[in-house]
Amino acid sequence: MNLKHMNKVKNSFWIRSMMMQKLVALLILLFGSSTKSEDLTGKVFTFPSESITRYATLTPNVDGPYSAVTLCLRSFPQYGRIHSIFSLATQSKDNDFLLYYPEKGKYSLHVHNNIHEFKGMPDNQHEWNSVCWTWDGKTGLTQLWVNGKRSIRAKIYTGSIAATTPIIILGQDQDSYGGGFDPKQCFVGDLSDVHMWNYVLNPCEIQTYMNGFAFTPGNVLNWKTLNYKVNGEVFVEPNDSACRS
Repeated sequence: MNLKHMNKVKNSFWIRSMMMQKLVALLILLFGSSTKSEDLTGKVFTFPSESITRYATLTPNVDGPYSAVTLCLRSFPQYGRIHSIFSLATQSKDNDFLLYYPEKGKYSLHVHNNIHEFKGMPDNQHEWNSVCWTWDGKTGLTQLWVNGKRSIRAKIYTGSIAATTPIIILGQDQDSYGGGFDPKQCFVGDLSDVHMWNYVLNPCEIQTYMNGFAFTPGNVLNWKTLNYKVNGEVFVEPNDSACRS
């Protein structure tokens, strides 16, 4: 074997080794030893203050690509604060599926880096807000529900999302794959009852969730069997709303 060929072999081995190291690092990020699988019924994630180091990483139970999505959650944010609620990014799209709150009564929805904003939505001050968001990749239609009230249906994107390994984060807006956080966009407050389905729930099912009745848990993300990892000072605390009769 001549010297030139030996160098090519060494370079090829080095490249494969570096790629393997990156893959291992990604697997540790998503499925590392600190990842928990837990029933969080009656619990909340508490994000106590502004920081780029506080967030929760969620591991989906069903792999993509997703040709439809329903996301439901309950949010008790610091009043008047701009914040990211739910961020799903892939290596090719930082905003593959992003739920963002830019101002009172307004939600910014991002699907595969396409944006639609709904204004004039219900907005409880210093109370819980129940939010559900649907998107159908066949028609491209998206719709938002907040505290039992719905928006119109609007076209945002036709196709599918999350063709590669997604990173799902609560509490931060990913401007890059798994990072690029801005402290002015982070979530401060409590998040709970996060569920995600790879299909569109019908209006009756959404109202059932909104009213706190029994519903079919999410098959992609299920708060009752959530695979998650907290980063920084994110606390799992009792949900005070569970005390209400």
